[in-house]
This record gives sequence, C-alpha cells and structure tokens, in this order.
Amino acid sequence: MHISAIIPTYNRPKLLLQALRSLQEQTLEIFEILVVDNAADPNIESMVAEFNQTARVHVNYIPEPQLGLHNARHTGARAAKGDILIFTDDDATFDPGWLQAYANAFTEHPEMVAAGGPVRPVWEAPPPQWLLDYMGDCQVFTTLSLMEPFTEFRLDSQGFFFGVNMAIRREVLFRVGGFNPESFGDIWLGDGESGLNRKLWEENLLVGYLPTSLVYHHVPSSRMTVDYFRRRFANEGACDMYSYYHKGIPNRLHLLTHMIRIAVNSKFWLKSLLIGNRKDLSALNTKLNVVRTQSQVKYIYRLMFDQNFQKLVLQQNWLFE
Repeated sequence: MHISAIIPTYNRPKLLLQALRSLQEQTLEIFEILVVDNAADPNIESMVAEFNQTARVHVNYIPEPQLGLHNARHTGARAAKGDILIFTDDDATFDPGWLQAYANAFTEHPEMVAAGGPVRPVWEAPPPQWLLDYMGDCQVFTTLSLMEPFTEFRLDSQGFFFGVNMAIRREVLFRVGGFNPESFGDIWLGDGESGLNRKLWEENLLVGYLPTSLVYHHVPSSRMTVDYFRRRFANEGACDMYSYYHKGIPNRLHLLTHMIRIAVNSKFWLKSLLIGNRKDLSALNTKLNVVRTQSQVKYIYRLMFDQNFQKLVLQQNWLFE
C-alpha cells in the first residue's frame, strides 16, 4: 500500500518546518510527503530544499498560486503517487504511529473508503477561562478542529473527519469530485471537507475512526479570542447556506422569503443587545449565533444579485474544474 501525506501551506514557514520535522519521526518506513504552497513563495521552496538535505523522507514541493485550500488539496491529490491520500495542515504535529495506523486500517478493512482520527490541542499560550468554559467536556469542538469522540475503532456510513487528520482512498476522492471549496481570499464560499463528508454519506460509504491515528493541532493565542470565534461562526453561516443551495438556487422571491424567515426566527438578535461584553457561556452562545445568522442572511442576499457568485455555488466538481 502506497501512502501520500499532503500538507497545504500558506505563508507559515515556521509551522510548516515544525510539521515536516514531526513527519520524519513516523514509524512507517516508506511514504511520500507533498507540500503544496498556496502562496508559491520561492522562500518556502528554498526552505524545503534545505530541509531535504538531511531529511529521512524527502519532501516534494509543489507551488499552487491559485488561491484556495481546495485548490492546494486537489493539486496535491493529482500529484500524489499513493493509493491512500492523507491530508493534514501545516499547523499540526503527529504521533509517531500516525501513518502506520492508517496503513494498517486500510489494509485490514478494504471496505473502508476514508478515515479520520483524534485531534488534540497543543496550546501555544494558556487558554483563557472563558474558552475552557465554552469548550466544556465536549468531544468534538469544530471551532478549533479538535475531536476525540471515541476510544475504540469505529466504521460506519456516518463517520466523519476533520481536514487536519483525514485519509481517503485516491480513487474514491476522484470519483466523488474531491473537496468542496472553502474560501477565496476574503470571500467564504463553501463547506470544504464537510462537503466531502456529505458526499460519502450520500453514497453510504464506510468511514472509519482510528483512535491511534493521533494528530496534535497547535492553537496560537490569536485563535483564543472572541473575535476569532466570531469569524469562524460567520464562516459556518456561509457553509450552512452553501450546503442548502449547492444543488440548486431558486428564484429571488424564494431567496427573499428564506432570508426574512432566518432574520425573523432568530431569537438571538434582540437578546444580544442586552449582554454587553459578557463572556459567560450563555452570552457567548448568543453573540456567536447572531454572527452565524447574520452571515446566512448576507450569503442569501449575495445569491440574489451576484450571478458569478451563483455559478461558484452551483459548481459541483472542483477537482476537475
């Protein structure tokens, strides 16, 4: 079985170097590493070339100047030689048995088309109390892409993964059309790996959860702020509407009706005016849900008047665009 580890990166050389060093410690002897540089920065290319002078596992550098995480992921998938494609992020490090666990599971379970594993945080600074309170004891925390829902191997048609720790059979990724888009610079369009999850669910394909395929997601202090959470929830609001209208966009009257219904039914908007700068759990839920619904309304409004945006939302296959 041939394994390809694909790391999209964008202007984060120190984090990327940390990830590459971690990959050198894998117990799996033979695999390939592909770094797809979405900034196409010559300095990153030089850094990778220097790294390769002493690397146990050579790193293949691939520039992809067309902005968008899905573009970087798809460029890596097209260049990869492996029949199992493993995706992660440049701000991750890895348990030494990460890739071996995937290799074993795909060998032992030929019916498994994709898989994910636990993602634990590495806090780059002590997390504020409001964040710890907000996270509580949840086993899946989407905002920071953290998850550890089970202690045992699972395989079912509703399995799921985050993009920082996922693997998929190459032929399946290409057959279902790859990842959905996320953002183009400052424009948030679609639902990324969540859309890929849905494509697999729609076909009742089996997705595994591997508790021993462990990734550590490094969380900087810049992501431990309410402003960061607001941006993430705004993105989630856009994802909601992309998923809703991806298969078809109705006429303006229908869009207007949906937009009004979201605004009228939101119980959070008026309540948010009374909570000020509070950061308790109830206040944060209110603030963040307001941001999410506002983003949904803005997304529908844009669908009503921007035909180019409509075309992007309706595009079904970004792997072969």
